[in-house]
Amino acid sequence: MYAMTKPRIIRRSKYTKNYFAYTKPTDEKDLKIRAEEFLSAKTAASYATQVVLALILSGVELLGALAPGFTVASRKWNRAQYYSKRDFSNAVGSLKRGGYIEEGETEDEGPPRVRITKKGEAYFQKILFDDVELPEPKKWGGKWTFVLFDIPVQFSKAREALRWRLKALGFYQYQKSVWVYPHPCEKEILYVADYFGVGKFVEILSVDHLTKDEDLKKHFEMK
Repeated sequence: MYAMTKPRIIRRSKYTKNYFAYTKPTDEKDLKIRAEEFLSAKTAASYATQVVLALILSGVELLGALAPGFTVASRKWNRAQYYSKRDFSNAVGSLKRGGYIEEGETEDEGPPRVRITKKGEAYFQKILFDDVELPEPKKWGGKWTFVLFDIPVQFSKAREALRWRLKALGFYQYQKSVWVYPHPCEKEILYVADYFGVGKFVEILSVDHLTKDEDLKKHFEMK
């Protein structure tokens, strides 16, 4: 086992909650925050449809057909810079056909407001999950992030999915249910764990000293 000096137990991020259904969306306020974080990223999203969903969730109003104001309002977000008005228009049509967005009731005979359906919220949760990336700063801060979990057998599929995802994200398996990463990433891992519905069984430690860390440093190529 590892030795450490005064480990800091990282409290649950305010952006995440516990969920027991993979596709159950977060509350409206939480989803809005996550949409804004998604839009702030400086890399292009995979599809314009993902950006349109995020824009609507962030509060950019879409009335009926794509209005000029929608494109203008979207430009303050980094990820919206990669797409044209035509791209957004095609994306809106695709989302409507797929049942991810729908037109709501109108007021004063004005154009109908477009809103996201439950299916669209669940789809955006999947987008956020796929979009998770862990920080890789050039200089190591000297602390290890340990992820520990004891997940009941009835959640065995979720447990295996979490293990697969941790490995894909670059974690090192320290023991059977103990994984290590060389940089802070609590918010990202709590989101992944909650996505699989097992967040309450996961604990995260920030460790600044190990008696034997040579293998870890070698694995992560840390100096």
